[in-house]
Amino acid sequence: MRLQFRQLLTSSPSEWLTMQIADDRLKTVLRNWRDSLIDLSGRNRLLNFRHTRSATLEIESPDATALLPGLAKGWRFADIEDAGTEDEAGDRPGLKAISPARVGEIHTQKATQATLDGALRKLFRDSHQVFSDTGLWVLQLGAGFLDWSEDGGTTFSSAPLLLVPVMLERGADGFRLLVAEDEDMTANPALAVKMEQLGVAWPAAEQFEDLAGAIAAVRHAVAGQRTWTVSERVVLATFQSHKEAMYRDLLDNESTIMASPLVHAIGLGPHASMDLSALDFDPVRLDELDVVQPPEETPLVLDADSSQRQCLAAALAGRTFVMDGPPGTGKSQTIANVIAALLHAGRTVLFVSEKAAALDVVRNRLEHVGLASFLMPLHSHNTSRKHVAQELGRALVERPRARGAGPARQRARSLRLELTEYAAAMNEVRRPLDRSLFEIIGRLSKLDDIVSLAPGSQFRPGSLTTAQLDTILGAAGEVSRAWRPVADRESFPWRDLETAEPPARTSIGWQKRPRSCAEPSSGTTSSPGRWGSTISRPSPRSSPCWTLPRPARRSLLAG
Repeated sequence: MRLQFRQLLTSSPSEWLTMQIADDRLKTVLRNWRDSLIDLSGRNRLLNFRHTRSATLEIESPDATALLPGLAKGWRFADIEDAGTEDEAGDRPGLKAISPARVGEIHTQKATQATLDGALRKLFRDSHQVFSDTGLWVLQLGAGFLDWSEDGGTTFSSAPLLLVPVMLERGADGFRLLVAEDEDMTANPALAVKMEQLGVAWPAAEQFEDLAGAIAAVRHAVAGQRTWTVSERVVLATFQSHKEAMYRDLLDNESTIMASPLVHAIGLGPHASMDLSALDFDPVRLDELDVVQPPEETPLVLDADSSQRQCLAAALAGRTFVMDGPPGTGKSQTIANVIAALLHAGRTVLFVSEKAAALDVVRNRLEHVGLASFLMPLHSHNTSRKHVAQELGRALVERPRARGAGPARQRARSLRLELTEYAAAMNEVRRPLDRSLFEIIGRLSKLDDIVSLAPGSQFRPGSLTTAQLDTILGAAGEVSRAWRPVADRESFPWRDLETAEPPARTSIGWQKRPRSCAEPSSGTTSSPGRWGSTISRPSPRSSPCWTLPRPARRSLLAG
């Protein structure tokens, strides 16, 4: 914001108004970005939880105070012997919680063993699929619920207070429910955003360390809402809450984000009031890459072609750019090279991807070249506070050492210079032909299947000039146009065609008719009465007159 403040001091009133309009537009863009990340309507399960037919379970017993501490050892789902009364989803409507038959068993709302097993299988499958795609663990217990209303008590929604990551372990005797040790329990982030929107003084995150504290804090916060209630209800379902953290980040750091020229460029484009000239740059030209970025001095850990090295040069220069390419063109390999080069330059790099697979590909390549000590994964099961603390401790203790490469680097430089000189010599345009050796060899390679015509004894290749070469190429073009008559021989329909005058610059012996041809003043030279014996064309007065031989005439008239 200090940059914008200096601009205000030196701007005219009209310029200040333009900047203010641009800032208002950017605030609108940021608000739209935030709103696209989080759904604060009744469609969001974190704000309005409702059971589905086959992918949610209500934990009827044990209660929350006994269930949560026992997750470390694990809970078995009790077998259902009698179907009893059930609705279409296999639930027991209105049935109260019952005591488990054995210690360590969970009872749910499901009334048949088939519906319970189906729900557990679907929860197991869906949670692992999301984790495989995104690296996010979404199978959680919703513990403690707030029944709240936005319209004064007409319709109520139920929202969980705490999200407890759990996992389903498949065994011979069925599924067991255990705590996901690599994940942390969190407060419902969407509920906090919604309550702030409704003007409710919501408790701080520190008050959600355990279920009892969270329930007490929320009951105190909603004490003024007479129709709202808080319960110790527990459900098992999939909850996706990762985008709320991005929403909060955009909201809390709005002023910092608005001061970024890159955000102005993305959000406003040509309507941005900030000077964006620093974002413009031209990539290093391919023929200058070895000068700007000598390969033996560039910390490449993987192979790279010229276009990938252009990206690397831009990254090392601190440029902002988009690297685009179809699958299989080396984008992941280029990213790995960029990260390694920036690490070599003493920089810290944050690599972000929507898909966990893309993160794993780059990490595996960097680990393969010995850079594992410099990497800190922050996705999948690596996001817990325990794991982060362990990784930071390892980084403080471990001292990686690099191997020296002085002689190898000097040899690489020598070989590169030799190859560069060779390429320059091959592409140098030389006189007297004004062509490069590379071009000449390329032309000769196309003549492998062509009949060779040995030149006469007077031909001197060493004294061949550009003009002489053009003459030879012109004559070859003339011959090429007559190649079909030579190849077809007697079957060529226009064989024995005669001309009154030979064309200019030709070595073909045309046969000249003894009689003169009429010279037209305009249009064509043929007349209706002589169409079958004479064919003429629009041409200058000096153009030759063409006639057909009798066999060709008969063939043409017969056709």
